[in-house]
Amino acid sequence: ELLEGEKLVDGVRLRFRAMAEREGRDPETYEEDHLRALREGRVKAQSAWVVRWQASLWRVWRRLRWGSGAAGEVLDFGEITETLLAIHGEQVLRHGIFNADPHPGNILLLKDGKLGLIDFGQVMHLSPEFRVCLARLFLALARRDVAAVARHERECGMRTRYQREDVRYRVCSFWMDRDTEEIMQGLNLQDFMAWAEFEDPVLEYPEDLYLVCRCSVMIRSLALAFGVRLSTAEHWRPYAEEVLRQHGLPLE
Repeated sequence: ELLEGEKLVDGVRLRFRAMAEREGRDPETYEEDHLRALREGRVKAQSAWVVRWQASLWRVWRRLRWGSGAAGEVLDFGEITETLLAIHGEQVLRHGIFNADPHPGNILLLKDGKLGLIDFGQVMHLSPEFRVCLARLFLALARRDVAAVARHERECGMRTRYQREDVRYRVCSFWMDRDTEEIMQGLNLQDFMAWAEFEDPVLEYPEDLYLVCRCSVMIRSLALAFGVRLSTAEHWRPYAEEVLRQHGLPLE
């Protein structure tokens, strides 16, 4: 099936260019100003619902100022990134078949306003048994249960030298849920990974678990680039609960 549209990043740049030209500004400077504001922290990443609300207000303002065409130039990054995360949660937990390489070049903005996913060249298959373990892990992450996160991560096949619950909770939360201050504690990514390896070196990291982690981080990183902060565990919680119910298991 032919998907008529443009790559996500290209579509964003085209809309930035249109907004800049409508405001009488240089498009390249306009785009760089937005990127610099994010990098320097002058624009803080917000929850998806806040970003959706801001996008709605911005559309109304631009419609009043320049007409309906200007409103259509505003993309709702909250809705886009939440949709992407939900789609991959359904793939991972409900179907057990997912694209482990959801980078921006594999995401399209279609002419009908929908999202298109292409290039399923790195598809991973997950067994029902592993999905049960994953479901328990995501629910533990959603509950912020330190001991349960460490226990269910071990059930997914992760092995470290000391099996320290405090370290594994923070590292697993980073990969599979969020990178908030309580998790990073002021460390950048490189220093955080070095800290984790020093405190509790990894001995065994199953490929299926790694690729689920990679999928989570890639989508959340894309969201952060657009000023949206997401929690994988919160968005995947309904699918995790569904998996356990299907197997007649308690929602721990």
